[in-house]
Amino acid sequence: MFLSRIKKYYYKVKSILGLSLSLAKADFKLRNEGSYLGIFWYLLNPLALFLIILFIRGAAFSSNNISFYPIYLLLGVIMNNFFSKSLSSAVGVIGDSSGLIKSIKIKYESLVISEVLGTIFSHFFEVLLLAIFMLCYKVSLIGIIYYLIIFAVFSIFLTGMSFIFAVIGAYVNDFANIWSIATQLIFFITPTFYLVKEGTWLYKVNMFNPLYYFLTAAREVAIYGKMPTLRLIAGIVVMTIFFFVAGIIIFNKFKSKFAELV
Repeated sequence: MFLSRIKKYYYKVKSILGLSLSLAKADFKLRNEGSYLGIFWYLLNPLALFLIILFIRGAAFSSNNISFYPIYLLLGVIMNNFFSKSLSSAVGVIGDSSGLIKSIKIKYESLVISEVLGTIFSHFFEVLLLAIFMLCYKVSLIGIIYYLIIFAVFSIFLTGMSFIFAVIGAYVNDFANIWSIATQLIFFITPTFYLVKEGTWLYKVNMFNPLYYFLTAAREVAIYGKMPTLRLIAGIVVMTIFFFVAGIIIFNKFKSKFAELV
């Protein structure tokens, strides 16, 4: 009995992931179809923001105490970009898929996961950009391998968050506007382009900011070749498990009414 349940669950997850991957591939091809610059558009926003901050950093703030600052900044920008794009896509995924939901019977989980996978596809090109800059500044590329480990856990965390955001977005029409403002606040609160000192009020605020844990750990392993502190590791593990499980539970509880809402 137990084995049969495991087998049934395995095939269900396999089916959801297979459909998610197909949807993500189709959406990726559709977005680049007819575009002369193609995948370059995925890099334009984070690259432009990176160059602007790098250009004005002398007038706006001090970065002399941050080693390999350009890599520090670029990693902050692309991780923040991945974070905001993943959750922003999840907010409207149910409403944007109304035609698909009404026309065929589809597993709603696949819609959410496909958005995360699509953002991962675009993030891959940002990682290549990061590798190029690491070569230019003579930072070991071994750090990219360690970063990918952090990124894999980060993706699981964002999948759980995406389930929650998809539910809120389906039930609250104004949530997309609220989240748009929130992403801007998170960008400046998170040490994307500056250093946070322990004991300050900003450091205490970031103790409740999941992005801070992942970003700080990624910088430690990718740029400086250090093992993240136990506090960072514990924070990442606890938040990933909590939000992933909570996301699945919340999504399963409310998904039955999605067809009515769209």
